[in-house]
Amino acid sequence: MNAIQTLAVTKLVGEHAEKTSRQQVAPGSYGMDFWLHVTGCMDVGEDYTRKVPQKAKPWDLLAVALSHLNGVTVESITREALAAAPELVEAVKAKAEAAVRAIKGTTETVCAGRIDADLKVEVVAGVSLAKAA
Repeated sequence: MNAIQTLAVTKLVGEHAEKTSRQQVAPGSYGMDFWLHVTGCMDVGEDYTRKVPQKAKPWDLLAVALSHLNGVTVESITREALAAAPELVEAVKAKAEAAVRAIKGTTETVCAGRIDADLKVEVVAGVSLAKAA
């Protein structure tokens, strides 16, 4: 396969489909021989730059914060964190990101162009679901 074909198949399958399929297939060795027919169009956008905030290093932030506390408080915070609602975690994360952005600023990053695809796939022949011996 060339790069365009590989990109099209990747766009068709996607990470979610790969993970879902993996859950449905038992460990083992599987022989296969099948053909796919892919039709449609794929548009690949131009690369672009955008400003992104410098990333906070969460383990570094946590280590520094916990170093200022005693053992009992660290255990209490750990228990509370395990029971915390996702909204609380996201709110604290947002505050930490804002603080890091204020200190470190942003950096300009080159991002790959967006891929829009309208593709269809059809299995033409030869699907084998039998486990190889």
